[in-house]
Amino acid sequence: MNFDDLKSAWNKDTSTNITVPSKIEELKRAELPLDKIKKNMRNEFLLQVPSVILLGFLPQILHFKSTLYMPFYAMYILLIITTIYFFVRFYFFYKRIGKINLNTKDALYEVNYDIKLNMELYKMFCYMLSPFLFVLYALYVINSEYELFINMIQTGISSFYFYLFFIIGTIATITFLHFLTFYWLKFYYSKYAIEVENILKELKEE
Repeated sequence: MNFDDLKSAWNKDTSTNITVPSKIEELKRAELPLDKIKKNMRNEFLLQVPSVILLGFLPQILHFKSTLYMPFYAMYILLIITTIYFFVRFYFFYKRIGKINLNTKDALYEVNYDIKLNMELYKMFCYMLSPFLFVLYALYVINSEYELFINMIQTGISSFYFYLFFIIGTIATITFLHFLTFYWLKFYYSKYAIEVENILKELKEE
């Protein structure tokens, strides 16, 4: 066999299909849901920062008694610290998925793990808002029935309806937060996370 025959045989051999291009095509499909996640994270950050700042003016907006300012701002400072911590974690996640090059299945596995981890962190962040909402609601009730509350402290006589209203409102607030977190994640992030996971399943089946 001469050199030309060898070259011809080599060309025929290399022309046989290698499945890598199609796999790369599948991996590149994951960039679209990742872009959606990044966009939603960016939009949510731009929405949440002004919202957290606005919360600091709630005592003035709701006309709280001056004696209620201290417990409110004590909890508000804790809210700010918690928010900064989670925002930093989400920021690093945002930067990380922006730098990952989806040319290998391992990279996509890493992204998928990161998404799941940060969705759990997101749930934790939302649930950690419960104490703040609890204090805020308690202060709102106390402010609304301030004279009754002071009278209860001075006389030691409790009001059944005051406590009933407080307990029902607390349960309703926490329940609302739970379902809001669930549906917000579902429609804002989960559907894109599922797309990434489905792509991984397709690659596994090949």
